[in-house]
Amino acid sequence: MQVKEISSCANPLLKTVRSLHDRSGRKKAGLFLLEGVKLLQEAVSNGLDVEDVIVSSSFLKNGMPGMPQLDREAIVVVEDTLFSQLATTETPQGVLATAPMVKHELPDVLNAKEAFIVVADAVQDPGNLGTIMRAGLAFGATAVVLTKGTVDAFSPKVVRSAMGALFAIPVVTDVTLDQVMKELKSHQITSFAMDQNATENLWSAEFPNKLALLLGNEGNGLADEDMLRADRIIAVPISKRSESLNVAIAAGIALSFISSKRKFD
Repeated sequence: MQVKEISSCANPLLKTVRSLHDRSGRKKAGLFLLEGVKLLQEAVSNGLDVEDVIVSSSFLKNGMPGMPQLDREAIVVVEDTLFSQLATTETPQGVLATAPMVKHELPDVLNAKEAFIVVADAVQDPGNLGTIMRAGLAFGATAVVLTKGTVDAFSPKVVRSAMGALFAIPVVTDVTLDQVMKELKSHQITSFAMDQNATENLWSAEFPNKLALLLGNEGNGLADEDMLRADRIIAVPISKRSESLNVAIAAGIALSFISSKRKFD
């Protein structure tokens, strides 16, 4: 593998990489950033088409520990100070890459024989969304659907917190909840809205082979009118000493319990 050195911050490739820090730049380029050895390993193992790989000079000198086998002719190396301008983390590991934002269509993911869909509506915190994706992957969800107003799935913070789940589970973005509800109905997928005030208990609920779990905004949950459109409304039972659960924690509990009632690979 050849090594190409770049020393100018005005280089077009480095300008593109910096633009991927922002949603508008990612949308324009159709690319997103992968930072760190672990994420690059996950991307490669899941068959993601990695484009440009950039390493710091110190990472190269140290023998690039943990670097996965890449099907490419060259990588780019830059000085550490320049690399720190490209990375979004405070203590970068010395390797990052760009990759295309893979697009999945809503009707396609709903066609799964035993669809188990996680729908996140206006979830704002990157850490919450990343955790929801990880839980979805861990407990057999077949896709994650993000409505408009939800934090960008390809933002660096979400990509890091998802820990590779973004590469392993289909993610649909930029759809309205109205579109989602109509498609769920047309595909005969039962929708379960999560609300802490619901009278139906998660533990006693019966779950069909095809279902969607609807999660709302951290502060407001699902809107009342949207909640009423769901086929069922369920709550995670909690102690009277607690008012509510974080959306990612509630999602993890619900996904774990539902998966225990289902068979998945």
